[in-house]
Amino acid sequence: MRKIIRAESIEEAVKLRHEIENSAYLAGGTEVMRLGSSVDEDAVLIDINSLPLSGIRKENGKVIIGALTTLQEIKESDLVPSFIREAAAFAASLQLRNAATIAGNFALRRDDGFMTAALLATECTVTIMCTKGKKEKSISEYFEKKECRAVVMNFVIDENRIGSIRRIARASHMHAAVIRAESCGCWAYTVSGSGIAYGHDKDVYKSIDFKDDLTGSASYKRYLASVLAEEGESGC
Repeated sequence: MRKIIRAESIEEAVKLRHEIENSAYLAGGTEVMRLGSSVDEDAVLIDINSLPLSGIRKENGKVIIGALTTLQEIKESDLVPSFIREAAAFAASLQLRNAATIAGNFALRRDDGFMTAALLATECTVTIMCTKGKKEKSISEYFEKKECRAVVMNFVIDENRIGSIRRIARASHMHAAVIRAESCGCWAYTVSGSGIAYGHDKDVYKSIDFKDDLTGSASYKRYLASVLAEEGESGC
């Protein structure tokens, strides 16, 4: 049986995560409950659900999305840029969207994540709490630090950010073979079983080591990425 510790504050959550070597944050719980989860079955779960980390608001030309905001809340919010709302809707199940959080989905860095490509393309800022206090990092800086034990507090996106996103899968309920997002010249690709690439070059997908999996062959997914790369920029 898993051990769960309820954190009473953001600072306490960070402290526990650093003190307990085999631990993980518990938010929506969709990853913990998933068959083949990346979270060790013996890991101590640090419950952060009671912390004030949810909600969507506008402030000084920015849209601020709290870490515990669910995909369903994002999908329904008129404050959020349309292509981000569309990414949240990629989770086909209402039950899943009502549980999965934006930070949980992004922080896992999965190459089949619903929000990963869209958020990377926004070039937004991530506010985190670490042992040295609150910090703001570019989303790319946070993403590249894979062993980060900080608590994500929110994502800060330009309110006028526009972009596009495309998902190709065999069926709506299946993992996407390829997701491509583009926003103001920043391109991001997530390719199932193969990897993630992003940057200011539509052909950045070529850096991915394409591999066969249940969503399709390596050559098929490479072809899909090349087609999506030719769809054009958002026109920021």
